[in-house]
Amino acid sequence: AKSQLFVNGIMLPEAEVIARLQAVMETVTDRTVYLKGDRDAPYGSIMAMMDALRKAGIETVGLITEKPGGNLPREGGGQ
Repeated sequence: AKSQLFVNGIMLPEAEVIARLQAVMETVTDRTVYLKGDRDAPYGSIMAMMDALRKAGIETVGLITEKPGGNLPREGGGQ
């Protein structure tokens, strides 16, 4: 499967992602980028994107992970 990259929920070609993120970073006070890869995303792809973000001057990157079985709350509201 081909990689799909999104910025604020909008799918973009890989060549446009960094420029779009840089534009977004100019308009926000929280300059953290959250990076999420699905379970099939190659580790190397995640690391390459982190490196590209760093080279673009985006230093604060958070990784979003999922708990086994997903992140949906359990019945009864417990975690």
